[in-house]
Amino acid sequence: MIMPLDIMIMPNPINARCTACGATFPREEATTDTENELACPACGCGIVRGIPAQHTTLTQRESARCGSCGATFPRSEAVTETKGELACPECGANDVRTVENSNAS
Repeated sequence: MIMPLDIMIMPNPINARCTACGATFPREEATTDTENELACPACGCGIVRGIPAQHTTLTQRESARCGSCGATFPRSEAVTETKGELACPECGANDVRTVENSNAS
């Protein structure tokens, strides 16, 4: 029996991305003791970019994320004419990553 995937509402949306390692996280996790200074919670890099609000909700349909601009989209929209090559439909970067649903059982 296939169980339907539940769409989880996150209390802190993923709205920031590290420019060095590509990790995504809630901006609150990047705050430091120094005022107006952020740091990646994964690698400590001090360059953290915001992810626009339209890219923060991952649904069953959105199964890929661009490592360059942070956009989320269905993996099928990243397909190019070159077999095995994917490109972000938003910015064209070849840094497409599969988003794993942690709610799947």
